[in-house]
This record gives sequence, structure tokens and C-alpha cells, in this order.
Amino acid sequence: MSRRDRLRAQREASIRDGSRRPRDGSVRRDAWAAEPPDPGAQLDRLTLALLPLRAFLGVTFVYAGIDKLTDPNFLQATGPGSIGAQLDGFVRVSPIAPLVQLFGQPFPVAIGLLIAVAEIAIGLGALSGLLFRLSAAGGFALSILFWLTASWATKPYYYGPDLPYALGWLTLALAGTGGRYTIEAWLDREFDSGLDDEPVSPERRLVLKAGLLGVAALAVTGLAGTVGASVLGRQRTIAGTGTTPATSDTAAGPTASAAPSTPSGSPALTAAPSVGATPAPASGPVVAKVSQLASGRAVTFDDPITGDPGVIIKLRDGTFVAFDTVCTHAGCTVEYDRASGYLICPCHGAAFDPANQAEAIAGPTDQPLAVIPIHIDTASGRITLTG
Repeated sequence: MSRRDRLRAQREASIRDGSRRPRDGSVRRDAWAAEPPDPGAQLDRLTLALLPLRAFLGVTFVYAGIDKLTDPNFLQATGPGSIGAQLDGFVRVSPIAPLVQLFGQPFPVAIGLLIAVAEIAIGLGALSGLLFRLSAAGGFALSILFWLTASWATKPYYYGPDLPYALGWLTLALAGTGGRYTIEAWLDREFDSGLDDEPVSPERRLVLKAGLLGVAALAVTGLAGTVGASVLGRQRTIAGTGTTPATSDTAAGPTASAAPSTPSGSPALTAAPSVGATPAPASGPVVAKVSQLASGRAVTFDDPITGDPGVIIKLRDGTFVAFDTVCTHAGCTVEYDRASGYLICPCHGAAFDPANQAEAIAGPTDQPLAVIPIHIDTASGRITLTG
């Protein structure tokens, strides 16, 4: 084969494998002739890929708002599980504690209601596509607020849920909906295909969309609020008849009227059955003495029965209570904070109210601490375990 034939064969081989383009510029299925990607197809794939995230965040926020409105304890200024108690907990740990004190604590019920309505509106905006970017931006801002308050004490940070929620909302705010799979896109088509000679202006469209989203959010809020009021009314009715469940007794607090059959005596024994102290004979190990506990003070001990750490607290009303201090979230040992009067988990920020049978009032758990039965010998001042 001549040199010319060899060069021609090499050139044709390079054209076939795509490393060289033909001199005549003909189109071939190789790297030189690859078609540019279709922006519309890429956007549609992105829209489809974000649908699960959009649905999850939207449904979750609507559910969160409804859950707050139907919770008989949340929209209360005080008590376990109330927004007031949660705000009190945030003040101790949040980096924006001054703002919580200034804007939150004076109006706890209004703040709780505002958060619930905002969650419902944001969730509906994500699901329907109405004011989608604004809704996603609102979800991002609300999640950041939750991260700086409810999740700030959670250590390490990846145990807290609010920061991932914030980044999910930020992703949706940046990406948008692509104009697909939304009620807003359907409304735009209806506006554009209307019979009126004059098209609907963008400003009027925005007002109509905002009004539709607002009406939907208020409708859901009203329905959930009605259900919540009904639940709260039933709880109060049951409490008034003396057949209140344990959770309702907890909300009422450890009072003498909660246990009319208790023998008269010291204030500690009068309220004792609701908080762990019993009038049973002292038969267990001595874990503390009354003299060690001034009002609002605590003494820690190791429970010889379970091996768990425990704490005895003298509440400000003179009642003695004892609890297992193993956190019901991840097993860390909670610590008594005298300033707030709460038991606080140093690992993930859970808070428990010892005045209400150690009910969880903040953090990643809703399970109370275990009550340790104790007996107080008023003659000797010894505090012993009875269980």
C-alpha cells in the first residue's frame, strides 16, 4: 500500500471513530455531531425530580399546622406541651433569646396561632404551586427560625430536623416548579384563554392567586381550629367529672384536690400520690434527706433497683418528686436546671417539667421521664425508695 493510501485509510478511520470531522462538513453520529441538549427536556426532568420533595414538605407543613391547632395543650400560655412552655425553654438555649423574650413570651398564644397558620399556608402553596417561590422562601425562613430555637440545643446538629427542612425549602425556592403540575399553571392557562378582550394583568393575577391561597389556608385553619376546640372542650369536660386520663391530670398539676383520699399531713405527702412519693412504710434504701433539699433544689442518686441515675427535686410548692434521669430520646442523662425548674437533656435539647410528672415540653421526644416511687419519713426526714 502506498503512502497516499495509508494516509487516506487513517483519515477515514479517524472520521469513523469521531476523532476527526469530514472535510465536507457532513453530519455523522459521532462526538462532532452530538446534538445540544434540549433545555425544555432538562427542565421537565428537574421538575419531576423535585416533585417528591415538594409533596413531602407541603404535606408535612400542612400536617404540622393542623396538629398544632388540634392539640389541646399547644395553644396555651402555660402547661406541659404548651407554646408558652416551649418559649420559656427556648429562652434558655436559643441564640435569639432576646427576640423570643421581646416578641414571643408576651404573646405566646398569638405566636402559636401565627406559626400554625403560616405552616398551613406554606404547605398549601407548595402543593398547589400558588405563590410557589414565596411559599418556599417562607418555609425556609420558618425552618431557620425553628432551627435557632427548637433545634439549637440538639447536639450534634445533624440530629435536629429543622436545618434539613430549611435546605429542602431553599432548593424548591431556587428551582421553582418549571410551570408544570401546579394549580397556578392551570389558572394562567385559564386567564390566557379567557373570552375577555382585555387580558388579565400580572398584578391582578398575583392578587387573585394570593387571595385564593389565603382563603384556602384560612378554611383549613378554621376547620382544624373547630376540631381542636372540640377536643379541648372534651378534655375539660372529662377533667371536670373527675375521670380525667393521666395526661389530663398531668396538665392540671400535682395538687391536693387531685388525690382526695390521701391522708392529711405535710404538704409533700398531701400531693405525693401524683408525683411519686407514697405514704407506704419505708422499706427501701435511703437516697436523700429532707434537710438536703431546699425549695427548688435537687439531689442526684443511683437507683439500686435499675442501676439508672435518678434525681429528687423539692418543688417550689414543697412537694418532693423523683425521676429516672435517663432521657427518653437517646438515653443521655438529663440535668436539673434550677433557674428554669426543668430537667434538660444536654445531648439533644429535650426538656421535661418535674412539676407535671416530668412531661416532655421541648425537644425530640414526647415521652416523659420514668417516675421513681419514694417515701418521706416526716419524723426522721429520710427519703427512701419504695419500688
